[in-house]
Formats: sequence, C-alpha cells, structure tokens
Amino acid sequence: MTKAQQDRVKSALASYTKDATRSATVARATLVREGIYSEDGKLAPSYSEERKPA
Repeated sequence: MTKAQQDRVKSALASYTKDATRSATVARATLVREGIYSEDGKLAPSYSEERKPA
C-alpha cells in the first residue's frame, strides 16, 4: 500500500469514527449494525466470554 493510499484509509477511518461516535445513541446503533452488540444491548456471542462452541 502506498503512502497516499494509507493516508486515504486513515482519513476515511477517522471520518467514520467521528460520525459513529457523535452521540451515545449513534454509537450504540453503530455497534449493533456492526454486530458487536445485539438490539437488546447484549454483547454478540463472538465478543462475550460466554461463547457458544462452534
């Protein structure tokens, strides 16, 4: 990856993070959309200590 590509990725990630964390409500919705939390506020199985066997 070139330096210019790295800079574009870094900028895109910073922009996404800024948008995704602009409020607690938006941050929570982002985590649900990304599959980290469920709609009821619990951690997804792959992120919790209580993992179900594959």
